[in-house]
Amino acid sequence: MIVSERPHPLSRQRGVALITVLLVFAVVAVIAAEMLRRSQLNVRSVGNLIESRQAYYYALGGEALARQVLALDASNGRGRDSLDEAWAKVAEQAPFEIDGGAIKVEIFDLQGRFNLNSLVDGQGVPVEGIALPRLKQLFAVLGVDARLADQWRDWVDRDQMPQPSGAEDASYPNYKTAGGPEADISGLRLLRDMQPEAFDKIAPHVAVLPPDALININTADATVLRALAPIIAARASQILARQQQGGYADLGELTSILGEGADVTGLAVNSSYFEVITTVQYLDRLQRLRSVLKRDQNSGAISVLSRSRTPLAISAPTDS
Repeated sequence: MIVSERPHPLSRQRGVALITVLLVFAVVAVIAAEMLRRSQLNVRSVGNLIESRQAYYYALGGEALARQVLALDASNGRGRDSLDEAWAKVAEQAPFEIDGGAIKVEIFDLQGRFNLNSLVDGQGVPVEGIALPRLKQLFAVLGVDARLADQWRDWVDRDQMPQPSGAEDASYPNYKTAGGPEADISGLRLLRDMQPEAFDKIAPHVAVLPPDALININTADATVLRALAPIIAARASQILARQQQGGYADLGELTSILGEGADVTGLAVNSSYFEVITTVQYLDRLQRLRSVLKRDQNSGAISVLSRSRTPLAISAPTDS
């Protein structure tokens, strides 16, 4: 008869102890791996924040450069702004090199665009005159439905009369109309009949400024010029050439060239409002800062009216 021996109790305890040790080791290894992973994520997150903040500070440096250029331009005493001046040439300069990237600065005259807020006064009361016909003509030049101009006036006026387009609060069940001067051209997107492709055509030629801000004839582009008086539209090429040669010294000089019958209402030869676009590439960050600046016509002092920044994606290189 074969007799089987039972395992010694001590051997069984040693087996359980070994399994327990292995289990504890596995748990500790998992915890350590998770702690390491989280630590790496935290380091990467902090690094991203530092790089993003550094890119923003570089962008503020670009804005400061634009402010200095505009202040220097104000000190020259010309009393007019045209596209041959230093501030208008900044965009043509090569990007400034920095450690780990580059900074591109561009300055644009917002008064070279049509002021969408010129259709109302500061309280949202409609202003009768040339503003609405000019906006309609601008839309017609761009191939956009001119009736959108009526909708825009209803959008920024404070009354709720459904005239002439019915674009009042009742037409927008999910939000209210502005009822006064707008703060951003994105308000155009909210118009009842505005289409994305129409907005893309309009956006480069319009701005939202105080209602009394005039169009600078020395910086207006060809599209805006064609929306002005017919005699101005007919001489757009001549005006564009003059913009690169010092512009018109005053409206009297413009009238003498165009003729006494030329309507120069709402026009000016100098500007107070400028847009600065600063694009920063820093390490693997690409950030754009848009600043709206106001320059006092008397003192030349520069103030920042608004800032908005947008992170951008760096395009992957393509094989040529």
